Amino acid sequence: MARGFFCFADAPAPRAPELRGLFPADRPGASGPAGPSGYHDGARVPLATGLALLRSMLLREGPWCRLHDESGFFLHVGERHLYIGGTRPNPEAAAHTRGVSGLTVEPVDRSPYDPALDAYDPLPTADGAFWTALHRLVAERGGVLVEERYVAGAHRWYRPTTAAAIGRVRARLTPRARLAVWPDLDDDIEAVRAAVRRSERLELLVQQRPDGSSPWARIAEPWLGRTDLAHPMIGAGAGCRTGLVPLAPADRRPLLAGVLPDADGVVRARWRTDRTPADARRTLLGSLRTGDVVTGTVVSGLDDVGVHVDLDLDPEAGSEAGPGRDGGWGRRPFGFLRVPEMSWEHFDDLDEVAPLGRRIRAEILDVDLGRERVSLSVKALHPDPWRAFADTHPIGATLPATVTGTVPFGVVVRLAPGVEGLVHRSELPEGTFASGDEVRATLLGMDLRRRRISLGLDG
Repeated sequence: MARGFFCFADAPAPRAPELRGLFPADRPGASGPAGPSGYHDGARVPLATGLALLRSMLLREGPWCRLHDESGFFLHVGERHLYIGGTRPNPEAAAHTRGVSGLTVEPVDRSPYDPALDAYDPLPTADGAFWTALHRLVAERGGVLVEERYVAGAHRWYRPTTAAAIGRVRARLTPRARLAVWPDLDDDIEAVRAAVRRSERLELLVQQRPDGSSPWARIAEPWLGRTDLAHPMIGAGAGCRTGLVPLAPADRRPLLAGVLPDADGVVRARWRTDRTPADARRTLLGSLRTGDVVTGTVVSGLDDVGVHVDLDLDPEAGSEAGPGRDGGWGRRPFGFLRVPEMSWEHFDDLDEVAPLGRRIRAEILDVDLGRERVSLSVKALHPDPWRAFADTHPIGATLPATVTGTVPFGVVVRLAPGVEGLVHRSELPEGTFASGDEVRATLLGMDLRRRRISLGLDG
């Protein structure tokens, strides 16, 4: 059973005995071949089940899929035709079909459902790194919304808030399902109602009732956000949570995305879909390596911590937005430059070395796929001035220095660009010192690992 489709209906379609237990809705709590894992990309089904699926498609009773076997034979029910194909012509089968059933058989150059036409983008794997990142997101945010698409057009939703809940979700997932992790559902119902009323894009409205049951979704039509109805469609009250999830590939920017691999760890799912920004971001991040040199622009800062850098990467992925805790969308640059990695020289304010708009060139220290963050260092592109100083100045050497500040226990002096040392008050001669004073210092000791130099002053 290849490339799942799903047809939404107002009421459950009647099921043939051969299809009983095949679909997730039949046994939502089950596991194994008879439960949620029965209907998915690549599932092997008996001939009787395959024929029942064919009858169901012909009668427009709900499930749609393409069936094929290892020999290349396949069939699919289209809008107006039943397409049957294979790797070799079979005139006997065509003649038999005409004679027995009276159906019209017409050869076509190629069926629109021919497996050879499939074009599948590389997809990230929901591997150990994926689940580690999911645990971290839940710990940081208190909960997330997990979307499972076991076939195209069919969704199941989970809202794990603890590590144990993640384990339960993982046990229920359908093989080869496509997963997307979104910000947690919101308890600010009025804000969501307003967003539904003004939305101009195709979205799903996901809701969870106060009893904590599994979230459910429907198309977010603007009228659903109305509050003048006798019974508003978006429920409010204690325990009610809701949110919006975009459907169009160009709008989908989940926190995390992946496809469940088979038991041997290989992804064999054949999802035919447009590449999402999340896929592009993850692919791009996976191509970066520690030690690579990149350029970018400082776009925001965190006092005493560091600055965000919009890296000069693929515009499709490098500058895509991501949802914040408030559900809003804004630019989320990959790069982050921490204060200790900005310069070898001392500075008092971020604006001295990394003001907004500053173009920088930096080396990659680490790539965190879970957080989608690239740790940068400007210092790494320049020689360590302390090591150079230690190699050229023996203990006991006397050299010129400039006073840069005073502290209760001594005076700080600059010996070379990026190298400062302390003259302890016990080593200070009589008199006072001010920033900018030129002095002669004697090197008494050096701890290169701790970046400390002990000095004395001449005369």
